[in-house]
Amino acid sequence: MKHGLLLMLTLLLSACSPEPQQHIRLLSGDWDTARATTELARLELEQAGFAVTVEQVAPGQIWSRLAAGEGDASLSAWLPDSSRHHAERFFDRLHDLGPNGPVLKLGLAVPASAPLTRISELVGSDYGDHRIVGIMPGHGSLVLTEQALARYKLDDYQLLSGSGEAYKHLVNTAIEQQLPVLIAAWSPSRVMLNDKLKWLQDDQAYFATGERSHTLVRRGLEDSAPKAMEVLRQIRLNGEQMTRLLHQVATEADLTLAVNEWRRAEATLFSASGGN
Repeated sequence: MKHGLLLMLTLLLSACSPEPQQHIRLLSGDWDTARATTELARLELEQAGFAVTVEQVAPGQIWSRLAAGEGDASLSAWLPDSSRHHAERFFDRLHDLGPNGPVLKLGLAVPASAPLTRISELVGSDYGDHRIVGIMPGHGSLVLTEQALARYKLDDYQLLSGSGEAYKHLVNTAIEQQLPVLIAAWSPSRVMLNDKLKWLQDDQAYFATGERSHTLVRRGLEDSAPKAMEVLRQIRLNGEQMTRLLHQVATEADLTLAVNEWRRAEATLFSASGGN
């Protein structure tokens, strides 16, 4: 009788225990670094036994959708400055697993042949027809460039925005046609791998200097898929690793092939020094 009660209790407890989560939903931005690190996460999670789907979303939607449980994780959120207003609204419903990439350099870039050397030289200038090529609204580089332009009193400059592909196309076209162009840039990025571009000196130090891409996950993932949390937590690329990854992506049209080739070459990906 006692044995039968114990067996019944065991069966009841087993029935009440939720099935471990086997499917992970990743939310990604559509710029090159976001796509590359998200693909890396997808491959690592699949190797750990998870089924993974990836959805590209606007930067602001990363926060709101994770907080609403409409995604499990994202490696595309920038912190601390560009996402401050999103963090204030949603941070208590998410876990920040820390930075997954190096500290980013942000600023304005121009063709290497441009006569300008400092951002302050743009004041009173009509270089680039008062236009700055930027990426999509809400992207960290656009948010922080808007703030810096206001401090430099460059209110007469218009900040253009578009998709990741449109951003690359406009920059490449301007370089090929030798047009005067101003670019809201960040590094590491594929655009700034181009040696035909140069940075303008941030001579007033108005651009943020501590921005990094972070891995965010929804609350509850630590219970439903702790192994996935651990896999995601280990993805921390330093500047050299990220640059090599972007070079690989630039030379191989198939993103999966490019990231897999990089993974094979990077024997120290998850070493203790990987996030420095």
